[in-house]
Amino acid sequence: MSIIRLTVRTFQSVEHANMFIVLCEKIASESHNTDLKLNMKIIQNVDQKNQVTSIWEYDDEKHMKEVRSYLSQYNSIPNSLSPKEIAYHGEVKVSANNKE
Repeated sequence: MSIIRLTVRTFQSVEHANMFIVLCEKIASESHNTDLKLNMKIIQNVDQKNQVTSIWEYDDEKHMKEVRSYLSQYNSIPNSLSPKEIAYHGEVKVSANNKE
């Protein structure tokens, strides 16, 4: 089964959160030039716009290491924004994707 990693970041300002979202858009765009499979969702809290949640799904530990290694080239910018982070991850035990 796959691995899910969910990170909630609370930035000092909405502008910092928006800068992080722009960075995520860049990562998503540039990843199309690689063979790496990325499965991510970035969510901005509607009521607290300085809070951004990222949801990453990985096939397995090897895939997670490959993706996180790829993402390490972008680490300097988010760290400079100094968000408070809460991260959760675990192995998916049950998953359903019902089509409408």
